[in-house]
Amino acid sequence: MRLNPGVRHTVMGATGRVGRYHWAEVPGEQADIRDVVRTMRTRLRGLSAVNVSWDSGKMQDLSDLPAGWFIQGEHAVSPPLEDDMMSDWPQSHANSGRYDEWYFFQSLPTELGLQPFCNWQGTSLQGAESLAFPGGFDLKAQLERTAPEVVIGDGTDLFVIAADESACLELREVEYKPHDA
Repeated sequence: MRLNPGVRHTVMGATGRVGRYHWAEVPGEQADIRDVVRTMRTRLRGLSAVNVSWDSGKMQDLSDLPAGWFIQGEHAVSPPLEDDMMSDWPQSHANSGRYDEWYFFQSLPTELGLQPFCNWQGTSLQGAESLAFPGGFDLKAQLERTAPEVVIGDGTDLFVIAADESACLELREVEYKPHDA
């Protein structure tokens, strides 16, 4: 691990599985989604990003969409990601990006209909299965139905969900740097 003044690496919190997907969490004050996207840029390059939560709302209702983005159903969707887009990743300003969530797809499902996990305040991914009740949220079913490559969100904790466990382990490599709002 290299040492850079003013930069600190994240300390892995909890890890686990939901269905065939792996996940990892770190306390939200250790990093933000922009840092995670930059760290995972090689893995995310060429994928399309779908915003599932923007400060608990919809990106298109609370912010201007970046050039080239479009709306599919109720979600803002990026064109295939390039490095320059990931270097300047959009993030809601309220709460420094808390309650933002992104799904990344190789090919977009025809029907997205995605619900955010990040808005279930006080819930860690360790307790995701407890939300699978009528009127609740079945994260496992949503992941299986839509098959994202990666999910990045920030609610109670900052998290990464992916079918490939190595994507979750990249969370350890995130370098947190304070950002301007």
